[in-house]
Amino acid sequence: MNKQKNRTIAARIILSIILAAFLLVTGCASTNTGPPISQSELKKLEDEIEAMATEIYINDLVSVWKVGLKVLSIMPEGTFKKHAVIGALVVDNSENIASYYKLPTEDGCVVVGVIDDYIADLTGIKEGDIVKRIDGKEIKDSGHVTFKPNKTSTVVVERNDTKLSFDVDPEEKPYVRIRLKETGKINAYAKFSGIEFTTGMVHFVEDEDELAVIMGHELAHLTAKHLPKNITMATLCGTIGGLTGPLAPLTTQALYAPYSRKNEREADYLGLIYAHNAGYDVQKGASLWKRFALEIPRSRSKSFLRSHPASPERILRVKMVGEMLRSGKNPLVDLMLN
Repeated sequence: MNKQKNRTIAARIILSIILAAFLLVTGCASTNTGPPISQSELKKLEDEIEAMATEIYINDLVSVWKVGLKVLSIMPEGTFKKHAVIGALVVDNSENIASYYKLPTEDGCVVVGVIDDYIADLTGIKEGDIVKRIDGKEIKDSGHVTFKPNKTSTVVVERNDTKLSFDVDPEEKPYVRIRLKETGKINAYAKFSGIEFTTGMVHFVEDEDELAVIMGHELAHLTAKHLPKNITMATLCGTIGGLTGPLAPLTTQALYAPYSRKNEREADYLGLIYAHNAGYDVQKGASLWKRFALEIPRSRSKSFLRSHPASPERILRVKMVGEMLRSGKNPLVDLMLN
């Protein structure tokens, strides 16, 4: 029995090899792929594209980070917990980051952005510096980069194979973790762990004013505590919808959608006020929602099952809020307290 089984396995292997060889020979003989490609030229181009992709990602990340910090800086006292910051964005020293900045691949993290004329910048910390130690503690990744408020810290960086030491005095600022996800999907969303933007969204907006409109909207979801409320309401709607049997999914969505749209309208309104108070031109929001309407047709839908207001409605609301803000009205504090 075992001999027969072994013969069968051997026959299958031989047949597989013969088939593979046949496909290779016939494929090579019948396919015209044009001139041969130099492997060295291919490798060079691959490296160039990787460097360009890394540069784009860094620029996107820094843009989102800077806008986020600026909008967070105007939040009323107590809205968010505060963290001690110096205005330097650091990321793990990955292979792509090391290659882009021509750094050694090792433990540590790399400064990829600094706020102009703020603590890190004024002290002398620069983009491309490898953070080695803070207050004598070795820094192995970006998660170890922390500062204490009201305490001068000594930051040791490596730059051009030279160790440099800087004394910094961190400031406490409202803090929310902001992440960038590499995907072409046009989206941004608030989570209990913070806010996440997609690279697709960053490329969809045309400038920092539009980016600030989205940033303010997502921060408003957190300040208005929409996330825990949404979970409670979704559970309630699901329970009621479950009583309708086969129609449960449709019933649940129909019950929840109006509630969700109301929260989205509130986030739009508060977010515009936040962005305006941070110094951004929120009228750009009208152009943003118009682009959504034209390039993402489903955003124009007024279906009662939609979780978000239709783009035309959002355009009009932006214009109305913009006019209100230009008149000098600022209901931010009242809205936050009531």
